[in-house]
Amino acid sequence: MACEEVVTGTVVIPGEDYGRIQRSVDNGQNMWRLSPIRTAQEVGTVHLGLRMNDAYTLVEQYRDTDSGLMHAVVRVKHRNCRYLVELFQPERQGRGGIWIVESVTDVTPNR
Repeated sequence: MACEEVVTGTVVIPGEDYGRIQRSVDNGQNMWRLSPIRTAQEVGTVHLGLRMNDAYTLVEQYRDTDSGLMHAVVRVKHRNCRYLVELFQPERQGRGGIWIVESVTDVTPNR
C-alpha cells in the first residue's frame, strides 16, 4: 500500500527565505534547524505528509565538492514506506548553519 500523502521530488516551500531563517537561528529561535534529523521531522510534518513519530535516521553528512555545501541524508520509515530526505546548508557550512530540505525520494522496496 503506497503512502500517497507523502510529497516526493524536489521540495520548494513558498516564502522560505534562507537568510531570514539563518538570522532567526542566530537569534536563538527555531534551533531545530541546526539538526538535519529535526529539520526533516519539522518540515516533513508541516509540509510533506510525514509524521513526527515516524522513524528518522541520519544516514550520512558530506560536503559537495562542486558547490562546497554541506549535505545530509535522513532515512524515514513512514508506515510501511521508506524515504530518503536530502538536506543542505545554504547559508553557513557546519556547526551553526541551518538545514533546508532539498528533496524526498521514495526508496520503499517492491510493494
